[in-house]
Amino acid sequence: MAYGVGVVCTVGVGPDAGGRARNEDNYLLCSDGVVEFLEQGRPCRRHREGTGLLAAVCDGMGGHDNGHVASGAAVRVLAKLFAPGAPRKPSRAMLKFVQDAHRDLHWKARDSGAVTMGTTLSAAWFLENKMAWVHVGDSRLYLFRDDSLQQITRDHTRNEFATRDGRTTSPEGWHLCQSFIYGSRGLGDNSMVRLEAGLDAGCIDLRNDDVVLICSDGLTGEVGDRQMERLLKQNRDCSAAAQALVDQAIKRGSTDNITAMVIHVDGVRRGASGPEETSEDLEERTVMF
Repeated sequence: MAYGVGVVCTVGVGPDAGGRARNEDNYLLCSDGVVEFLEQGRPCRRHREGTGLLAAVCDGMGGHDNGHVASGAAVRVLAKLFAPGAPRKPSRAMLKFVQDAHRDLHWKARDSGAVTMGTTLSAAWFLENKMAWVHVGDSRLYLFRDDSLQQITRDHTRNEFATRDGRTTSPEGWHLCQSFIYGSRGLGDNSMVRLEAGLDAGCIDLRNDDVVLICSDGLTGEVGDRQMERLLKQNRDCSAAAQALVDQAIKRGSTDNITAMVIHVDGVRRGASGPEETSEDLEERTVMF
């Protein structure tokens, strides 16, 4: 497959206009032997061989200490999943990888006391004619197909987990209650994250001209799905689309950090089998964290 990629990861309006002084968002792009993420606020590129294209957006928790440290740790550890050879069941490999990485990073952070940092993590791995994905938190992954935008991920709010468990939702329940490294469902720092195959990880058959949007809530908190859909229709270039989405969020009053990553898919081969996603077994992939 061939990909077009555009990404804007910005502090936003900055403190002089009521925004953040530091960018706690980060992103990951792994493709063609290059891994890219932010280091000290600037794009950093390193060599690493791998298969396909692996992309992610992470939003460090502003309410916790060192949110930028958490998002930076998340993209670095996720980059270790990018390696030659595709997993046979990539979404399940990603789900298990995130659970294992969360546990290991959580306990490393605990060596210094209570865990006070966390981050969202929304990731997509493009392999052959499929996109595997995994998600923690309230950053989002969307699929833009045939001029229609569909949200793939579910925000990890108290009401989301209440609905899954058959419990009563509440008017105050639409707040984030789970993040990578910090963990929890509103119970304090936790060494486990709740991830369910099909809800928090999955695999999608791709088509030519599909566009994938991965973004932080600095965008979605101010720009609705239909506005994002309209901007993606108007801006077919990935870099222009990412910039237009960020500009719209700022125009509508976002004071948060903002990340928009737009990925266009082309060259999908009809009839290509790609990775299999038929077994309930979690595939092992040994990685040193």
